[in-house]
Amino acid sequence: MEPTTLEQFYKETSFLIPEGINKEIGHFNVFKTGDIVAQYRKKPTQMPYNRRAYYKISLIRGHNKAEYADKVIDIEKNGLLFATPKIPYNYVPQDYNQSGYFCIFTSDFLIQSKSGVVLDDLPIFQPGGYSQGFLQYFPKHR
Repeated sequence: MEPTTLEQFYKETSFLIPEGINKEIGHFNVFKTGDIVAQYRKKPTQMPYNRRAYYKISLIRGHNKAEYADKVIDIEKNGLLFATPKIPYNYVPQDYNQSGYFCIFTSDFLIQSKSGVVLDDLPIFQPGGYSQGFLQYFPKHR
């Protein structure tokens, strides 16, 4: 299974590929979830079950499912999704009432020599680690 590249992500979401993306030392970008959902309304497609060639952190608001090889996690209202290039997954909105934000970034964005951070050593990016499937639920607010 070949991972989805940054270029493929931009093509699939109909966002313009940032100029010089292949010349960057590291890539980082933030998106509104509602903008992506609006794109899917125009041309309904499903996010493929796959690995990505980048990391992703999502603040999710809405009814969704996160599908992994060994489990499906139902997100009823709110959640945080931490995704790593090492674990394939599929994120499936259950309706169009979605909001939140997500960022995508490459490992080169946080150069270890500058930040002291090794992304794959962080518990949130470990299989079966702190976030158990890369998802934490927020308490439900009334």
